[in-house]
Amino acid sequence: MTYFETEGRGNIDRTLELVKRIAEELGIKQIVIASTTGFTAEKALDALTDLGVSLSVVGTERSRFASDVLTKLEAAGHGVCFSREVPSDYPDTASPAFRRFSQGVKVAVQIAVIAAEKKLVSTEDDVISIGKWDTALIVKPSDKFAELKVRELICMPR
Repeated sequence: MTYFETEGRGNIDRTLELVKRIAEELGIKQIVIASTTGFTAEKALDALTDLGVSLSVVGTERSRFASDVLTKLEAAGHGVCFSREVPSDYPDTASPAFRRFSQGVKVAVQIAVIAAEKKLVSTEDDVISIGKWDTALIVKPSDKFAELKVRELICMPR
């Protein structure tokens, strides 16, 4: 478990290094990424391409996401969806509880549910879920929030 002294975008490279190492060590083949504008998705695409993993990106709104990054992801065969376009089983009442850890933990759990609901990830195997630039978790995804399991925290801000 790695704790960042400060939160934010400046941690993305280290987060991706940790994700890459853990994915290799544990043989995890699916990674879910939160990306509002495409910045994090593009960084992940560049950093994780040689791993042979499936990337699933969950943005908020299509209009905020860089169209060139969307094209690159889709051309590489990775899944993309936008949370405001899909109904989700993620309950609003869960958000405050996960935010007590950090906003990134809340996002990582939420996007794992959305990716499973959209069938972007298998619910049979653990995935790494990157919420924001500085938070990554190993989760057993489910398309039903109540069945999702948080297995391990990889990194998050203090």
